[in-house]
Amino acid sequence: MRASTQPTFWQQLRLQGRMIWALTLRETVTRFGREGLGMLWFIAEPAMFVVGVMIIFSIIEPNVGGVTPAEYLAVSYPTLLFWRNGTGRVTKAIEGNRSLLHHQPIRPMDIIYARILLEFGSSVGVFLVLYPIFVAVGICEWPANAFEMVIGYLLIIWFSFGFVLTMAGLAELSETVEKTSHIILYLMLPFSGVFLPAFLVPEPYRTYLLYFPLVDCVEYFHHGYFGSRMLTYYHLDYTLAVNLALTLFGLAISGVAIKRVQTA
Repeated sequence: MRASTQPTFWQQLRLQGRMIWALTLRETVTRFGREGLGMLWFIAEPAMFVVGVMIIFSIIEPNVGGVTPAEYLAVSYPTLLFWRNGTGRVTKAIEGNRSLLHHQPIRPMDIIYARILLEFGSSVGVFLVLYPIFVAVGICEWPANAFEMVIGYLLIIWFSFGFVLTMAGLAELSETVEKTSHIILYLMLPFSGVFLPAFLVPEPYRTYLLYFPLVDCVEYFHHGYFGSRMLTYYHLDYTLAVNLALTLFGLAISGVAIKRVQTA
């Protein structure tokens, strides 16, 4: 008899990568369908939110520090799609897809990762599509420092990943968190750095606000885009440390939640 060989780490990694991609495609078809715009809703749905918010605030808000509300929101509003939409879609994802776990290669975390990948891909896609259009029509400008802008964007994605994992795990463990998650997301909006830049917040409240790492991430993103046109505040060392801690906590709490779901 030939001894069965155990798959190597890289073979297992490739297998799980294929599983996550397959689940992402399944989730895309389930959510957007094949009729009408179909997959185009992947970009069209969040794009309508971004444009709608830009129009509303352009009507009711004056210019801030020489920056129009349309320009500010064109680059800022897409950043909240990561943690807001991601949390809404990932909450109770395992419970709603329990039947998929009968297929041995699929792990519970694959379901979570697939939904995160879909939401984050949609958020990145809408920004990559709309931003060049906004530049072409004169609403936005090219970034003052493209590298710092990209780093800020990646920091926002990193924070959102840890936050979504944490909320997903807590929602599986607590019905209270599940029922109040949308309230938590709405309460985060004023403290997200999207609607109110940090330089408009007086001290000592600005210092307190910057303890929330999402604000630091968005402010560094603004620093890369606006450059000297807007005063920004951030603490990168602190932000990196908190993002890492949040991610590790999110992975740990998700692991605990998965064990609970599997034994239920």
